[in-house]
Amino acid sequence: MKKNVLVLKVGGSIIYDQLLNINFDLFRKLKVWYHQSKNKYDKIILVTGGGGLSRSMESRISGNIEEEKHLHDIAMSLTQTNATILASFLDDDDIFVPKKLGDAYEYLRDSSTKNMVSGGLKIGWSTDMDTAVFADILESDRVYKISNIEYVYDKDPKEFFDAKPIKDMTWDGFFKQFEITMGEQHTPNVKSPLDVGCVQFCARKGLSFMITGGRTLDEIDDIEKLLQTGTFVHP
Repeated sequence: MKKNVLVLKVGGSIIYDQLLNINFDLFRKLKVWYHQSKNKYDKIILVTGGGGLSRSMESRISGNIEEEKHLHDIAMSLTQTNATILASFLDDDDIFVPKKLGDAYEYLRDSSTKNMVSGGLKIGWSTDMDTAVFADILESDRVYKISNIEYVYDKDPKEFFDAKPIKDMTWDGFFKQFEITMGEQHTPNVKSPLDVGCVQFCARKGLSFMITGGRTLDEIDDIEKLLQTGTFVHP
């Protein structure tokens, strides 16, 4: 298996603004980076979250569709819509957009294939989890995530003006910081730097996560440089 791969989660929180307008400024940055970088890597894997589109749709339909499985299925399909939009914007015919987990698995295991843009592919998983699983399949030890936060903080910066960024932390520290216990289940649309299921998977598999974005997105245009900033969470 080739090891020169990059697996990046593009959080739904930055794909849309509060009015559900698509963040094409971000997409343009990603497109420039993608076409500059695609020959540097054996594979580039991008995974899109649902963000405001998913939360808005859930609020509109939850009173009429009560079965949780169906709500998860709808939320997952919206992340796939986001993946199709981003892949289309990147304008590369070699990009594969899977609709099933099995298709993604087979594609990733094929050493002759190139790049993939995916949404969520399994009901009950977060797209953080999909991203981590893809990295594990590719035997990559690091995952990147761009979202609406630039760092993990020692407390909520929206509530505490003296909140301090944490630039390096272990999974044990992350578990304590966010009061996560092994066996805890994923809950869709819960605000957290990383989904609890993904955190447990990464801790077991020895994967690391670089979390970046937020205000840094406005300060750094170069995605490659952006991915070197933020909070590094590791075994």
